Amino acid sequence: MVDRHSMAHGLEVRVPFLGAKHRNAAHRLPLDWRLRGSREKIALRAAANLTSLPESIVNRPKLPAGRATSPTMINTLLEELEGHARDYANDIPSMSMMFKGQPEISLGLRLFRSMHITDGGLGRHGKDLMTLLEDVN
Repeated sequence: MVDRHSMAHGLEVRVPFLGAKHRNAAHRLPLDWRLRGSREKIALRAAANLTSLPESIVNRPKLPAGRATSPTMINTLLEELEGHARDYANDIPSMSMMFKGQPEISLGLRLFRSMHITDGGLGRHGKDLMTLLEDVN
């Protein structure tokens, strides 16, 4: 969720995957080695094709952070909280349409409000997810 929220505002808040030397080398690659049409990471995929990685992994589409490593767990959680997410989408009427179809955003915002805004964020640690989601001022 952090990735989607930060990237929506053009911010990179995750720890970089590679150091400055690697990043600089990657930036010197010709653009068609990095991006071809709508396909991303062309050079990385070409290098991965030279390994024993299955083609299904090498050529899978880019996934949001978290979905690549634990998609079933995240999807299950979102399905379980779908009704709550719909309710929370109405917390901020001016933004409710944006939250429709994006339950992770309404849940993430509600959790943020609970952890950092409600009661100044005091006494929030150690509470379970549902308690935090339900206890918002």
